[in-house]
Amino acid sequence: MPASAAASPSASSSRPTLAALYRAHAGFVWRAVRRMGIPDAAAEDVVQEVFLVARRRLPDYEGRGAPTSWLYAIARGVTANYRRGQARAERRLRVVSGPRPAAVPSPEDEVGRADAVALVERFLADLDPDQREVFVLVDIEGQSGPEVAHALELNLNVAYSRLRLARQKFRRFVAEHSPVQEPS
Repeated sequence: MPASAAASPSASSSRPTLAALYRAHAGFVWRAVRRMGIPDAAAEDVVQEVFLVARRRLPDYEGRGAPTSWLYAIARGVTANYRRGQARAERRLRVVSGPRPAAVPSPEDEVGRADAVALVERFLADLDPDQREVFVLVDIEGQSGPEVAHALELNLNVAYSRLRLARQKFRRFVAEHSPVQEPS
């Protein structure tokens, strides 16, 4: 009997269906994401995302370990992505909401802020375009390295290398353009 014929029936019979996985383990996944700190209001969405990822990865599932171990690993990744997205949304909300009425900046603060913005804009204008793109997306827009690498279709190491170089140049630029403080 050929090896492929012998392997085919056992491989297909050992791989569970998505429906069977969901029926058997949805409760486990829900409890797991709750224990990972996902609030009740978002737990159902996160569980749904876990099973969407499981559906995409089901052809690669080899069945060597327990399905719960496989689903737990997926849940960890989805939960981490959810948390990063929530943190990003909170940062954006803080930026959009702006200063509170009680904390009106002084004219000196406004001038200092405008000077800082002008300094950063001057730095960005002279920065290599590839480094500028990564620097802006990570350090100004708050995206993660993997998100930027994916969006720009770069290898993750290339994205981090460009970011590292841009940050080094920024530190040097700020050091060169900072007002020199007189010793008191």
